[in-house]
Amino acid sequence: MNLFQTNRNYPFNPGEKKIVFISYKRDPHLYTARKCAEILENTPGLDYWFDEDDECLAEAQHEKSDMKIATCIEHGLDVSSALLSVIGPETWYSTWVPYEIGGARGRQRFFKPFTPYPSADPPPVPHPLIAHFLTDINKKAPAYLALGIPLVTYNEVSQWAKSVTSILREIRGGIVGKSLSRETRSVQNIYGIRAIYEKNTSRYLY
Repeated sequence: MNLFQTNRNYPFNPGEKKIVFISYKRDPHLYTARKCAEILENTPGLDYWFDEDDECLAEAQHEKSDMKIATCIEHGLDVSSALLSVIGPETWYSTWVPYEIGGARGRQRFFKPFTPYPSADPPPVPHPLIAHFLTDINKKAPAYLALGIPLVTYNEVSQWAKSVTSILREIRGGIVGKSLSRETRSVQNIYGIRAIYEKNTSRYLY
């Protein structure tokens, strides 16, 4: 059985496009996750891993096997080059979302794509291939989300997605090295990702 067969009328082939793992708590963030998936699907060069499309995960959930669910999630993370999580107050009651975020970050090489928010002590090491869509911007989100790119609008999701394709195009094989090239750093400025990071980190994370 193909573990990555989707309901989108074509086989899920991680070799064809760079994959963004979508992490979310189904109740109440399913609609938001679907909107983010639509943005990613419409970004040239990107595809996404979404739990609704994974037959492996559907089977594991039907069997109510947490071990099989974890295995399917691990496969999804293994084929993904980036992660986009949907974050709200309900997320902190999720079994899987924090696990998936940590799993994605652990699979990437750490580097500093731009100067972090200056008041942070010690400063976070933000990763431009990991982003968090904040659904409740009236409350401060956990500071560890500054280890990725905090986003608060669908337009920012689109900007981030475009930067992901450019970054992965610059980095051979999609593997992040210990430092970024000038071209990759400039991508952050072209798409305004640095400005988004600094604005949203200062407003919603500190």
